[in-house]
Amino acid sequence: MLSLRPDMASLATGSVNLPTRVYDNPPDLINWLASEMKAYGIKPEVEAFDLSMIFHAAAMQAAGAIVGPLHIQFVMGIKNAMPVDREVLEFYVRTLQRLSPDATWTGAGIGRHQVTMARWSLELGGHCRTGLEDNVRMDKNTLAPSNAALVRQIAELCQELGRPVATAAQAREILSLN
Repeated sequence: MLSLRPDMASLATGSVNLPTRVYDNPPDLINWLASEMKAYGIKPEVEAFDLSMIFHAAAMQAAGAIVGPLHIQFVMGIKNAMPVDREVLEFYVRTLQRLSPDATWTGAGIGRHQVTMARWSLELGGHCRTGLEDNVRMDKNTLAPSNAALVRQIAELCQELGRPVATAAQAREILSLN
């Protein structure tokens, strides 16, 4: 689907154990996907499920395989992968800032962790991800009626924490998109 030239596409820079299978991303596949993204002018949204993926993304950027600045998405809350832990997130953010000072980042919480990760991300200067792909509930007892409802929930959190919601043009600028 990269030939359709989306602005961004996910790129996991390593493999990870998920609850029922291995999310297998061998080096040849990672390198091929990165080269295709570069050829089509697509910015990788690096999905980091563990620390090694941050280091690999920074090394790929340094080698010219990924055009910077990096955008890293810390995916937390999947069993057998990165836990939802504030100290771990803070360490990962500091590590990313050390390896790639101009990088942007997002915290993505899976399932019940979505709002927690959004709050921490906003508090630490990062960005948010929300939507039905990662979470189907507004809260423990309420199914989300739509993606729009989840977006409103995070927009309200942004307001509560004094972080304005970016317009589409501002988001494109923040993410260094054409």
